[in-house]
Amino acid sequence: MERFYWYRWFGMRLFMMKDAYSFPCVCEGPAYFRMPISYSAQCHMLETRWMNNPEVAEGSLLNFIENQEENGSYPGNLYPIDIDRKSFYHADFGTAIMEIYKVHPDIDFLQKVYPSLVKYAEYFDRERDPEHSYLYDVIDQMETGQEFMTRYTSVDEKADLQMESGGIRLKGVDATCYQYGNRKALSFIAEKLEKESEAKKWREEAGKIKKAVLKLMWDENEEMFFDVNPETWKRTNIKAAVCFYPYIYDIADESHLNGFVRHLFSKKEFWTSYPVPATALNEPLSSSFGEWKEKRMNCPWNGRTWPMTNSHIAEALVNVASKYDKNLKEKIGWFIKRTIEMMFLDGDLEYPNTFEHYNPHSGKPCLYRGVNDYQHSWIVDLIIKYVCGIQPQLDGTLILDPLPLGLKYLKIDHAPYKENKVKVILEKNKFRVYLDGILKEESRIDEGVILQVEV
Repeated sequence: MERFYWYRWFGMRLFMMKDAYSFPCVCEGPAYFRMPISYSAQCHMLETRWMNNPEVAEGSLLNFIENQEENGSYPGNLYPIDIDRKSFYHADFGTAIMEIYKVHPDIDFLQKVYPSLVKYAEYFDRERDPEHSYLYDVIDQMETGQEFMTRYTSVDEKADLQMESGGIRLKGVDATCYQYGNRKALSFIAEKLEKESEAKKWREEAGKIKKAVLKLMWDENEEMFFDVNPETWKRTNIKAAVCFYPYIYDIADESHLNGFVRHLFSKKEFWTSYPVPATALNEPLSSSFGEWKEKRMNCPWNGRTWPMTNSHIAEALVNVASKYDKNLKEKIGWFIKRTIEMMFLDGDLEYPNTFEHYNPHSGKPCLYRGVNDYQHSWIVDLIIKYVCGIQPQLDGTLILDPLPLGLKYLKIDHAPYKENKVKVILEKNKFRVYLDGILKEESRIDEGVILQVEV
């Protein structure tokens, strides 16, 4: 755990840009990934908010705001000498903004991002939902960051041939959930900026998105959320990891718990030796070997395990466990540990890595790609929040609730929280919490505590 934690910080520093762009940021990875990319920028915001200074976390979004398109969308790739105006990726910048604010409450940052995030939301309402259904369009396989999946060919058999060119329409679970997160954030920011009527508007929009997801994407028989074909308004019934994204938010509730458990923990679908494959094992064209239609691909999402996907699924698991089934906590702990174990080559602690994707049965990485140290997930954030248990809240409280991982000992010190430094020491089944060096609470691993922290 400690080895990978510091390796991850090494990776972020390796690809950190302080002077090449207007604002400091982190690039997605080596080679042609050495640039800010909007799909992974949301990850970098979550990771680097744990730095003492929020400039990199904030800058990871501000560079895209500076280059926002006239229609309100953000470009997908910011090259050092040019902007790729054709590229685009879906992302939940709103939730990432709120997560930064929990650690570094900065009203000035909220004032900077609010007008841009409004334009971003209006772009989706205008151009990605012409029917006003409150479900949002994916128009090519590349823009989700998850290409080569039967999600897309279910609405157009030639969707896998279209690269950043549009041409399909799919009401995406991921695209829609991300916009729900953005609307929730807009409501929160508007309140902080004392724009009460606008806060009410965004709250109502979020409610309409939630209602649409529950009505149109939830399948009562399959007990799963699915993408929707806007030509027929029928669900595609393609089982992909994005189908669990509503559980990250407060869209899904206890009535959807059985479907979550039934599908996620099915060994025939997602719960492999190294979960979670981006597409269920029993879906047509699913491949654990990175093959799409008998050809090995660079970035296949039809059955490989991606750290990006696992970051989302970890959040869904924690949300479900904290609200509806605390018995899932041990599974979450195992899942996070397993994800980190997967990212050591052949289990050797001397070789931590972060490749793009892995075999869900063997845990072997895509060595054939030659793309390592890939910053396309939020592992540090997961470790600090759920292994160490440091969970800042928007209401100003600080929850300390480490997962039961069976660790003999763990210590984290100088974790920033507002103007304070947090230290947590875990010893077997107990933990202690210090604020600025002063002991504040002691408890058991299975009994979290809540602190009121004055700024």
